[in-house]
Amino acid sequence: MSIITRFLAVVTEPQFKLARDLTAMAIADGQVTPDEMEAMRTICHLEGVDETKLIEALQGGYDHVNEEMPKTHEGREAYLRDIIKLIGADGYAAPQEVYLFQIIAGRMGVNQMNVLSIVLLTTTHKYFQGAAGTKTFASFIKNFIDPKGKTEKANRENLRVLYDTVAQNTEISQDVALDQEILQQNLARATEAFLENSILMKEFEDIGVDFPAMLEQEELFALKRYAAS
Repeated sequence: MSIITRFLAVVTEPQFKLARDLTAMAIADGQVTPDEMEAMRTICHLEGVDETKLIEALQGGYDHVNEEMPKTHEGREAYLRDIIKLIGADGYAAPQEVYLFQIIAGRMGVNQMNVLSIVLLTTTHKYFQGAAGTKTFASFIKNFIDPKGKTEKANRENLRVLYDTVAQNTEISQDVALDQEILQQNLARATEAFLENSILMKEFEDIGVDFPAMLEQEELFALKRYAAS
């Protein structure tokens, strides 16, 4: 089911009406960030529609978006968790869904690092049954990186955000040596998870990029950035 069809299908539910309206507003108000513009173009390409048709598909009622927007940081995170659960209902985060989620989060004032943190913390057994959460997170990451759709520089920048997210979600104590060891372990696990994603590995191979070497570099850079923090 396409993301447009899905959002129109659940529009009677207030929390998802806000998501649709935030997306429509992002397109209609003309004040979009480069990331939002890239996401919209990708959605249009994947859906086989032009931007006018996308606006029409998501049209209506966003004059009151500010009134419907959760007022607190905790409220916005809770709302985004609901969207992740909707996206992951089938155990897969499609490219359209990933790009749309980034638009919604951006419109709510949530930056990319916090987006990934919320996705990481939501795709757990607390919110998903069986392996659905793991599969949703793996597909979200694949489409967030999107080797065939982005330049090598953009892919590297996205990997940097991912490693930063892992580092910032690593618990710290008063024991500096122990903290550094745990940080190193968590970053290494992130690298292992990337290397186990055969689809992602194949797509980087297809475009002639040494993905394992890129991962090793970004893991090392992240360790240097956060070990002294």
